[in-house]
Order: sequence, then structure tokens, then C-alpha cells
Amino acid sequence: MPRSSDARTVAKLAWEAAWERLDNALQPPPGYPEPTPEQLRECFRIAQEKLDTLRKIYDVAAVAGE
Repeated sequence: MPRSSDARTVAKLAWEAAWERLDNALQPPPGYPEPTPEQLRECFRIAQEKLDTLRKIYDVAAVAGE
């Protein structure tokens, strides 16, 4: 996995987008529909995937029990 400044920037932006999507699914803004269970699972999956990518780029391992 590349660790260039550009790769870090892209990974951070992807994580931020995934986090915002998950936040909107957990607390839909006024006028937004409630997510389906499938949509909620997908939001969690994508957020975890983007967080894992960010950890790899920064060479930070997840700690069990966090």
C-alpha cells in the first residue's frame, strides 16, 4: 500500500465520506428516510473498510479490545 502524501489524502477523504454516510444512516437528517437494515450494514462495512485502509497507510494496527 503506497504511503505517499497523495495516498494519505485520498484515504482520509474516503474515510470522511464513509463516516458521513454512516452518520447520516444512524441519524438521518430531517426529510431523509430511515435506512433499511441492508443499507445500514453496508454503511458499517464501507466505514470499516476505509478505516482499515487508513490504518494500513499510516502503519497503525488495530488493537484488540478497543
